[in-house]
Amino acid sequence: MQVKSTILVVDGDVSMRTVIRDLLTGRGYLVKTVSDLDAAGVAMADGEPDLALVAHGLETGEEGSFRLMTERAGLSVPFILMVDAAMDNPVDAALKSGALTYLKRPVDRSRLMMAVSQGLAAGQLMARVREREAELSRMQAFLRRMTDTGDGVSFILDENGVVIQCGDRTGALPWLDADSARGKTYLSLLPEPAVELHEGMLARAGQTGQPVRIEEHKSGIVMETVASPVIRDERLAGFIVAQRDITARRRSEAGLAESEKQYRSVFEGADEAILLVDRSNGLIVAVNHAAAVSLGYGEEEMLGTSVEGMVVHPDKILNGLRKGVERIAYEYLRRKNGSTFPVEISLSYFTNSGREVCILYAQDVSRRKIVEEALREGARLYRAVVEDQTELICRYSPDGRLTFVNGAYARFFGEDEDDVVGRDCFAHFGVDDRKKIMEWLERANPSEPVLDSEVRQVRADGSMRWIQWTSRAVLNERRAVVEIQAVGRDITDRKDAEQALDAATMEKEQYRLNLVATFKSIPDAILTVDSNLVVMASNSAAATLFAFDQGRMRGLRLEDVVPGEGNPCVSVLKQVLRTDKPVRGYEIELTTPALGERMVEINCSPLIGQDKRHGGAVLVVRDVSRVADLEKKLQQRHGFRGIVGGSAAMQDVYGLLEQLSSLESIVLILGESGTGKELVAEALHYGGVRAGKPLIKVNCSALSENLLESELFGHVKGAFTGAVRDKVGRIQAAQGGTLFLDEIGDISPLIQLKLLRFLEQKEYERVGDTKTLSADVRIIAATNVDLREAVRQGAFREDLYYRLNVMPVHLPPLRERQADIPLLVEHFLASFSDQFGKSFESVSEEVLDLFMGYRWPGNVRELRHALEHACILSPGKSVTLKHIRKDLLEQAYAPHAYAAPPESFVSASSFSSPPPVRGKPGREDILAVLAECGGNKARAARQLGIHRATLYRKLRSWGLDH
Repeated sequence: MQVKSTILVVDGDVSMRTVIRDLLTGRGYLVKTVSDLDAAGVAMADGEPDLALVAHGLETGEEGSFRLMTERAGLSVPFILMVDAAMDNPVDAALKSGALTYLKRPVDRSRLMMAVSQGLAAGQLMARVREREAELSRMQAFLRRMTDTGDGVSFILDENGVVIQCGDRTGALPWLDADSARGKTYLSLLPEPAVELHEGMLARAGQTGQPVRIEEHKSGIVMETVASPVIRDERLAGFIVAQRDITARRRSEAGLAESEKQYRSVFEGADEAILLVDRSNGLIVAVNHAAAVSLGYGEEEMLGTSVEGMVVHPDKILNGLRKGVERIAYEYLRRKNGSTFPVEISLSYFTNSGREVCILYAQDVSRRKIVEEALREGARLYRAVVEDQTELICRYSPDGRLTFVNGAYARFFGEDEDDVVGRDCFAHFGVDDRKKIMEWLERANPSEPVLDSEVRQVRADGSMRWIQWTSRAVLNERRAVVEIQAVGRDITDRKDAEQALDAATMEKEQYRLNLVATFKSIPDAILTVDSNLVVMASNSAAATLFAFDQGRMRGLRLEDVVPGEGNPCVSVLKQVLRTDKPVRGYEIELTTPALGERMVEINCSPLIGQDKRHGGAVLVVRDVSRVADLEKKLQQRHGFRGIVGGSAAMQDVYGLLEQLSSLESIVLILGESGTGKELVAEALHYGGVRAGKPLIKVNCSALSENLLESELFGHVKGAFTGAVRDKVGRIQAAQGGTLFLDEIGDISPLIQLKLLRFLEQKEYERVGDTKTLSADVRIIAATNVDLREAVRQGAFREDLYYRLNVMPVHLPPLRERQADIPLLVEHFLASFSDQFGKSFESVSEEVLDLFMGYRWPGNVRELRHALEHACILSPGKSVTLKHIRKDLLEQAYAPHAYAAPPESFVSASSFSSPPPVRGKPGREDILAVLAECGGNKARAARQLGIHRATLYRKLRSWGLDH
């Protein structure tokens, strides 16, 4: 494909440059691409491009514009401004930068090709206009020279008789000053007596379209004045008035010769072709040098030849000669080589030695025709561009009369394009808006050529719209406004968005103020930090709790502000920042500088920004010391984290669990079956920092050796028969949380060995896999087996026992904490009330006495199941003996009902007092046991196997309550 034109692409985005280069190269253009204006200057030094595409981001103001750079380099390169699609006012940006138009990025192929084609056409047009302007300037210089030469004074007048150009040779007219004549009417320059005569001359010339000659005789001087009308497009365009003193010509031939010499000077010095033609036969009698050069002949060669061979339409010329036509507006001269060129011919006539001669003055209008065609093409392109725009575009005169509107303008106001031209542009503007525009027009100048205004106007459908008008004044050479071009953009959506944004901003600010007030009034300590633990904000409660200066801590690292190493607040924040997971309800004792030891509840959540990324964390520290004290007192009466019991033995267990909750040490829970070992494991997990992570429970005694290994460590596909896919082990499932190994005393030696390695190194391999995995879990184990005896018998590994026995927790059997039985009964009755939909208030005294006297070999579990059976049978309200299982009654009253517990868990307290009295104790039995216990009613009630309340009631009935 043939290369058409050179295009320079200036854009910092290499991908955009590549796309545009590929598209344009595919259409045959030669494309150069650079990244900035400096590189563009270097590229243009090698050769001036026909068109440039310049990215808007590279325009750095007037001093850094592409247009200024090309002007400084003496170049004139048209360019198109490339703007982002989201840009609000691309037209303004294009106008300010001096671009032909704009092109939105990412570029559309069809729009790119259309813009490049129009840009190249506009560039060619601009080049032709510049050439024509230069030619016009040259012609004006020639015209001035023509008016300055000759033997008289020449005036060029417009159609109203105003002097446009005046020759400087005004010596023959003493009343005339050439400099002051320009811009005045020709008649005002004349003496009063001559005005009427010259006025008639101009009138006749204008009416007839023919030159009019007059002579004036005064004081012996003869003045000849010839007024030649200038006709353009069959309309009077002006006059050429020549005044000269013909006294000398009339008096002597010497004067005529001098005049002829002056004429010859003008004749030979003219830049345009001048031919002297005999009117009778059309033969050329004389030519100037310009004529010979323009037609390609020698001067001597042209003499005696017919003018017919020099023109394309000879009949028009010959007829004009015969009729005395003074101007032929458009004709073509033919050169010697056969080529032609357009001319505008002026004809004047004189008589020389009895021969009528015509002076044919042929002005080459080739360049003017090019300019006219370029202007017509420019107008066509302009209309094509503005008609394609969605903006409202119009042009109007300084008095407000519309001279042009595009389709968008006509559609907006519901009018026809042709009908609206000539109407008042300001009819759609309010009084204030119209006044503003008129004031701007009065002061418009090259330094203030543009006015931006936002106006509310009614659209054709009756809706009120906001229109942003950008008006640009077109000034003439005298800096007077001749026309205004206005571009209107519908900004209603933007205005609505701005109003909504203002309302949202005000609402947001109110929310912020409310939040600040809330933030300051909250008694809890609140800290926000970024991802590097740098303090971003805090309230006064935080300053009080941590004893720091609130005004100075912003921007400091929290570790530098909060005293004490291993501070749990810092630890929790680091965990949240590391895991992006919140911590809720973490209770711990905190040493504060101002308040000493305090029980606090810590809550911490990650801060999530608009990009959905975590940018910090917020820490809320609540002082729950008072609540903790109350809970502690309440727990001493009722229980601890789901464990029911208020006996002294359980209080010791609770205290130990509080200490162990926040630690990572292995805990071994020892106790008979049914004492609540699983509840203790849950209390340890949910009371520690791993509360938000999973608690995975494994019943080691319920699985075979192979199954237990697979359950604990997991396996890979194909590890054994039936392993059809990978399985996640319980250790991996508990990652980050707690693994509870129940009945650990029943595992096989092989599992003991593998478990020992895991406990030592926190590493393991899945069954069938060679890859070693690491685990982050806390281990809690439980058993009802005497592990020391199992070690002694060789059934349990000694090293594993020592590894597990880091912190043992011994749970007392229910027979050692009979005081908790009423609390447990009350707790289970409430639970079964909800479960069975019945209302149980209590158990009968007989049932409570039975429960207090029974040894409960199955511990709490057996008590729960016994009450569950009774609640199923009872209709509600109270549980009596008839609802108790018969086998329990038989066991309770059997001689062996109070046999010793399993040997492995015999405690000293088991035989610290005689067994309770069998059956229902009478007055003598009660008094005897009371005396034996030294009056201690609690011990006596336990000894008697009845509830303490029952003992009090019986003593009151006997009058022995004191």
